[in-house]
Amino acid sequence: MITEALQRWIDDIIDTGRQQWALRLVAVVTAVGAIMTATAANGRWWPLGLVVVTGLAVTSAVRPDSHTSLAVITIAVWNWQATVDRVDTAWLPVAGVCLLVHHAVIALSATIPVGGRIPATVLRRWAGRTSVCAGLVGLVWVLTVAMDRRDAPGNGALTALALVVVATAAVVIRSRSVDRPPAG
Repeated sequence: MITEALQRWIDDIIDTGRQQWALRLVAVVTAVGAIMTATAANGRWWPLGLVVVTGLAVTSAVRPDSHTSLAVITIAVWNWQATVDRVDTAWLPVAGVCLLVHHAVIALSATIPVGGRIPATVLRRWAGRTSVCAGLVGLVWVLTVAMDRRDAPGNGALTALALVVVATAAVVIRSRSVDRPPAG
């Protein structure tokens, strides 16, 4: 006998379109990719983590409106910190972009109902914004490696000023991206 919850789950699978299946596949592949970058960077496999992250990634792809994706990202970051913890490896921006794309796809998937379609204009906008962020990940990594290799003492005032500049830029960019209601 099929329970009501199982029947809803079966109906959701049947109603899921190709676009949503593609988004779910990207979410799973990028999550697994994030774990695999740590393997590539340190040369050691973590089979349990791979199984756990894959299972959580599938769960978050099927139910993108849950908090399961947070667990995927947390485990991937923890794994990197625990096993690699190097800023000078080229695998670090790859891991960052994998997690960025995973997050972006899950967030986008959570905005549409099962069986719904995302308009092409929205997909292009999301892809463009995610690409800009991915480029910034690479740029920040290059700057981080350059600063890591530089042998200079730290400067707290300069660091605080840099944080203020970055925070101000983020606020300005965010305020310009929010639609304002028409005056009137």
